[in-house]
Amino acid sequence: MSEAKVQVAVRARPLSQRELEMESPVVLEMKGKSTLLRKTTDDVIVGQTREKVNEFVYDYSYWSLDPSYPHFVPQEQVFNDLGKTVLEAAFEGYNACVFAYGQTGSGKTFTMMGTERAPGLIPRICETLFDRTVSGSLKKVSYKVEASFMEIYNEMVRDLLLPAHKYAANRLKVRQHPKHGPYVES
Repeated sequence: MSEAKVQVAVRARPLSQRELEMESPVVLEMKGKSTLLRKTTDDVIVGQTREKVNEFVYDYSYWSLDPSYPHFVPQEQVFNDLGKTVLEAAFEGYNACVFAYGQTGSGKTFTMMGTERAPGLIPRICETLFDRTVSGSLKKVSYKVEASFMEIYNEMVRDLLLPAHKYAANRLKVRQHPKHGPYVES
């Protein structure tokens, strides 16, 4: 398991239908832990002879744009790198969290939930977690599992485990505990 308390991963998603129709250029490239962001032709200054590239380094840089690409990273690899680390931390007694951040349409839901044919982090973590607790219970070890599944959007916190018909009225409050720090009420 990694000694880092926080790991950061970035994942390039496939182009959307709109981006394909607009013939949008691919401006990202992943090289190991680096993500390279190239300026588009609209951003290039007239007379500039060198292409401008910004490089960002993360714990993981995943290329999931095109499955035919040799360095394509499927859902299973994301789980092996990130999900298993979270599970190991939890089984060692630490609180564990997976936090997906990005603008609407950036691929958070696919990475977290996936599809039936390509399950994401959450179903894989849950399946592995409960498989492991069942095998542990055979050794007379007991487990207590608590999970929260929340969305923070437009500065509102919502419980995603509530039924859909209660979703609109479901606005949770973030509070500050004097000893334990911030928490979500209820």
